Amino acid sequence: MKAILVIHNLKKESNYALTYAGNLGAKLKTKVIVMNTVPEPLSVQLSDISVQDMFDNEDFGFKDQIKNAENIVFLSYLDTLGMSLHAITAKYDVGLIIKGVCGTTKEINDQVLPILNHACCPLLAIPEDASFNINNIGYLADLRYAKKDIVSFLSKISEALDVKTSLFNITESGLPHMNDSYAETVFRQLFCNSGLNLVNIKERDIMKTVDVLANVMQVDFFVLSNRSSQLNGLWDWENMENEEHAHLPALIFPC
Repeated sequence: MKAILVIHNLKKESNYALTYAGNLGAKLKTKVIVMNTVPEPLSVQLSDISVQDMFDNEDFGFKDQIKNAENIVFLSYLDTLGMSLHAITAKYDVGLIIKGVCGTTKEINDQVLPILNHACCPLLAIPEDASFNINNIGYLADLRYAKKDIVSFLSKISEALDVKTSLFNITESGLPHMNDSYAETVFRQLFCNSGLNLVNIKERDIMKTVDVLANVMQVDFFVLSNRSSQLNGLWDWENMENEEHAHLPALIFPC
């Protein structure tokens, strides 16, 4: 797999995303690149101090095994200054972007949409208390519009992590439901060798759907395209459950 890029803004949620990326990178046996979006503390006065040392203070500290991991490369703020996100991903051969998120639905969308609008690879949004263990991946899509490149990506990820992955067929607004036999036929024709399971969902309310998937079917890692209705449904379900912020990681493809 290509490299993982962590967008780090020196906040607590970014450190959590970095720890998550370190764990994921180790499992996938891929490099993790850490890009700083703000100048490192005291970078001018203490220019001889390594980037890793900048994170040793109380506010920005993270585990030593992450800081010293061989598969993690730290870039300074100046390394990417003036470069577009597209140029950065091309230069460092990035196939996945990871960013820590927090707050309300609007705040999370404000944090991820600028990246999605300028990225050519998927973005993994990591809430601060997301579990590091991935056991059950769920791709939310209308089967008629499911993307072959997304299914291919998930097939490789699920094989590498040895986890269960399913495509949850959620009918787009205004379209008729697919009956189970027809959905199975279409799925076999399109994705017969993907290794994914198909679950045909009849519920149109995305918030109710996510509630059932997370609490009943134990989906702990959601995948979706950059559609505001699905994104809002995912984050709004968290708020509906009286959570202060989201806790489910979401892999979002910019399409």
